[in-house]
Amino acid sequence: MLEYLYALSLLSITITLFYLTKSCFAFKGEIPHQGEEITNRIEKVHGVLDELTDIINEFAQSIPVPDIAQTPNNPLMSLLANIISPTPSPLGHGSKTQEEWQIHEVNEKNTTQTENELS
Repeated sequence: MLEYLYALSLLSITITLFYLTKSCFAFKGEIPHQGEEITNRIEKVHGVLDELTDIINEFAQSIPVPDIAQTPNNPLMSLLANIISPTPSPLGHGSKTQEEWQIHEVNEKNTTQTENELS
């Protein structure tokens, strides 16, 4: 009984292989035609993309661009340039004059007390 099952399996594999091979040859004949069609579609898309890049390039060149400072090649110099900015400090920084500062006087009584506490 097992031998009949093996024979039936081999027969079905052989028949399936025949139809698979036949369909592959049919598919092989269609590949060049489909490849040509795909190539034509890619060429059309390529043409549209070229036109779009030309339009974007013309638009980008029409916009005035301010001069950009060169960045140093050394990473340490890049870090230092970012830390030390060439812009001055804000106007509110250090705006008080010396007369406006509050001056604290030293109290001798308090300093001797703290010195005794520390000892």
